Amino acid sequence: MNGDFQKTLKKEHEQFVFSQQNRFPEKEVLKVDLHCHDFNSDIPDELIGRILNVPETWLSSAKLIEKLTKNGCDVFTVTNHNNARSCYALQDLGLDVLTAAEFSCMVPDFEVGIHVLAYGFTPEQEVQLERLRKNLYRFLEYARLHRIPTIWAHPLYHYRSKRRPSPAFFCKMLLVFERFEVLNGQRDTWQNLLVKEWLESISRNEIDQSAKEFGLDPSLFCSDPYRKSMSGGSDCHMGIFVGMTGTYLYIPDLQSRLLKESRSALALEAIRDGNMAPFGTFQNAEKMTITFLDYACQIGLNYKDPGLMRMLLHKGNANDKLISFVVSNLFSELKRHKVTTSFIRLFHESMMGERPSFLRKIVLKPVYKPIFDEAVNIADKNKESGNDLIDGYYQSIWRINKQLYSILAQRLEKKLEKSGIEAFLKNQSVESLIGKLELPSDIRSYTGNDSSNQKHNIDVPGFLDGLSFPFFGALLILAAHFTSAKVMFNIRPLLNDFSRQFGGLTHPERALWLTDTFGEDNGTSAFLGEMLTEIRKNNLPIDIVTCSSSLQSEDHLIVLQPIKEFSLPIYKGYAFKVPDFVELQNLFSAGGYDRIICSTEGFMGLSGLYLKYAYTVEASFYMHTDWVMFAKKVLKIEKHNLNRVRRILRLLHNSFDHVFTGNPGITELIALIGLKI
Repeated sequence: MNGDFQKTLKKEHEQFVFSQQNRFPEKEVLKVDLHCHDFNSDIPDELIGRILNVPETWLSSAKLIEKLTKNGCDVFTVTNHNNARSCYALQDLGLDVLTAAEFSCMVPDFEVGIHVLAYGFTPEQEVQLERLRKNLYRFLEYARLHRIPTIWAHPLYHYRSKRRPSPAFFCKMLLVFERFEVLNGQRDTWQNLLVKEWLESISRNEIDQSAKEFGLDPSLFCSDPYRKSMSGGSDCHMGIFVGMTGTYLYIPDLQSRLLKESRSALALEAIRDGNMAPFGTFQNAEKMTITFLDYACQIGLNYKDPGLMRMLLHKGNANDKLISFVVSNLFSELKRHKVTTSFIRLFHESMMGERPSFLRKIVLKPVYKPIFDEAVNIADKNKESGNDLIDGYYQSIWRINKQLYSILAQRLEKKLEKSGIEAFLKNQSVESLIGKLELPSDIRSYTGNDSSNQKHNIDVPGFLDGLSFPFFGALLILAAHFTSAKVMFNIRPLLNDFSRQFGGLTHPERALWLTDTFGEDNGTSAFLGEMLTEIRKNNLPIDIVTCSSSLQSEDHLIVLQPIKEFSLPIYKGYAFKVPDFVELQNLFSAGGYDRIICSTEGFMGLSGLYLKYAYTVEASFYMHTDWVMFAKKVLKIEKHNLNRVRRILRLLHNSFDHVFTGNPGITELIALIGLKI
């Protein structure tokens, strides 16, 4: 596994942060988080959040200020979405707070939505900014005229875009902005450094040339079009990492000026003058995973059914509404389980630094006590900062996830033994089981009034009893991992284009090949064995990963331990192995892979689709042309059910970007998956 790309990023980040930290005299800077949120960020940009009627956070202003103080900030601001209500409320309480907001602005000629941070405006000016934000240029002209400094937040993130922003878009934004957020606490280091490298590469000549091409006078928007300043902000909504990424503001003769002027006024002056130096920790997806996990916990504790009519009539396509419907039902079901809800509250309180009492541990079942201990570790880690805090939180979550899988697997095995499902499967042929996959189209069959409706003596409520907490707990952790990767890398094509267009930090081309079978007596294993030999011989950027409890990892072969192995009575010759999806996702991220190959339709094939959609990468499938023949000859599946098998396989294969058959040579394979060697 090659982690050289991550090492390069970490080194670049450390050098940049060190150089920024030493730009200004230590005693003449104010430390501030220029991008953070509380409960007044109540209308999310994301459509599904609006359909479900959930805010972006439930964090109180008082808790936010407490966390900022704990992390060493000595001047405060709150940048909620399209409003400064929290700033005004805190000022009314007598706190020295810099008025600010994060405005969602549209760039009309490119039809792209971006976020713009603005500082130091009055309530009357906020009304005008809110009115003008649908046209970025008018918004920025107004801000420039009234000396309201603006910062382009996370420049590689955009929303409501009908197409990928072009290089021309970035060239024009360079003309109208003079301050850029280059360290955002909710974006990975690659994205942050791409923005930093871009700004450092710009020359006066390029700015003049762009101004001429667009016919635009940058002085309408910038006090100094040639000086590009950099800032940092945590973009924290939950309060966990607030103040850990931010900006040092340089104010000459700070100590004497503090005797006569407020910190917020001095901070505003430094932002206007561009006297800023960003700071923050190196990060991948771990920080956002922790953030989304805490957000999921808060939704679980506070969720209220938005109503089916709201979902159906709300803006959005059928896919958005279907996802919202499924998510709503999952959270509604979660709230019905007291043990699950109790642990969710425990996790949330621990991540906020509240150590659980020992009495809560006494009443727990022994199997849950290791999870409780990890919650205590999380609370204790809250006293730390930087990467120590992130690593501590993430390692505890990783161990909790393992424990939940273990509990779920053990209980599931016992349930299967008692439920009669195993006996039911033994008495069924493959033919009859596939026939049962077809759901009836007659609605009466679901109401129980249809005499043809077949029932089996399986106690479903009894079967599910005891599985809810480990299932929902593991599902929340997996969902947080998936969502964090999806949010950060849904713009991967843009990131690749941006790195190629503006130079530097191009992501390596590396393929991860997933298979359910390796080293076994079948054609797929034999083919993969030959491929592995060629990969090693030519030292190709391809690694094969499989799930096995008997094999060992070798050069270009990664073996994951299954969280569960099982065989079906109808197919006893094969042991199905269930991988840990979280472990596989961490492997993909750390290894610097950018594409997927799958060669089996089992759990590893499903893992390939999971990674494809999480990281927005291309996924190819090597299809077995003899699968249908195997189903017909060995499993004795007849014509109608054989067609059902074909449809299921077609649905799976069509989910991949490329499908190829036969036994391609290594040169042909590299060409098929688009690797450039």
